[in-house]
Amino acid sequence: MKKIYFIGDSTMQANNIFAYPQFGWGQVINLFLREGYQSFDFARNGRSTKSFIEEGRFAKVLSLIEDGDYLVCQFGHNDEKEYDKSRYTDKDTTYLENLAFIANEAQKKGAHVVFATSITRRIFKDGVCQDTHLGYPQSMLKWCNENNYTCVDLNTLTLNLYNKLGEEETKRFHMIFGPNEYEYFKEGKNDTSHLRMDGAVMVAKLFVEALAKTNDPINECFLNLDEKEEYEEKALRD
Repeated sequence: MKKIYFIGDSTMQANNIFAYPQFGWGQVINLFLREGYQSFDFARNGRSTKSFIEEGRFAKVLSLIEDGDYLVCQFGHNDEKEYDKSRYTDKDTTYLENLAFIANEAQKKGAHVVFATSITRRIFKDGVCQDTHLGYPQSMLKWCNENNYTCVDLNTLTLNLYNKLGEEETKRFHMIFGPNEYEYFKEGKNDTSHLRMDGAVMVAKLFVEALAKTNDPINECFLNLDEKEEYEEKALRD
């Protein structure tokens, strides 16, 4: 069984019941997998390329990777936080050096690496969703193009979708709700970064759809969303 490892931040992270209804998009990627493939979500809240490496989290993933596996890498949300030296990287130097380190080490283990830019934050100004990521997605894209890595530009894809749907309709994607709706968030939430189930599925779908437009070998892992696969009727009845 081939495996796909996901590394990134809280927008990708798998969450437990105490964070419900928060979901990361890596948490729901199994909904899009073909039979015979398995996903492992190692993304963690608040991590940048720097802290993910320095805390030994990437070393743990490397210890598990085997020849023929896949690695999906999405960082940037926290690399841009200049006020926090434990996480900050410069978008044109240390950020790219860390991306190169991740790719090179994973390839030594025989993994195929795919990158994804950070998803947009849901921050609207005068009815337009803003790109708040300070050039990190563009830096990753340029570096991937120069080094022949597939990069799914989730920043642009989510920005475009949010501007199409509008400010009100996109609330359902995020941790935005009133008091007493969820057990562990009695006071409600107005979080424009983190996703609920609808948002996580939306991002995962954008990721799979974008990959389908490439010839990247990782496509073998995912369902063809243009061709609904038949389910076994007996299994559905049971």
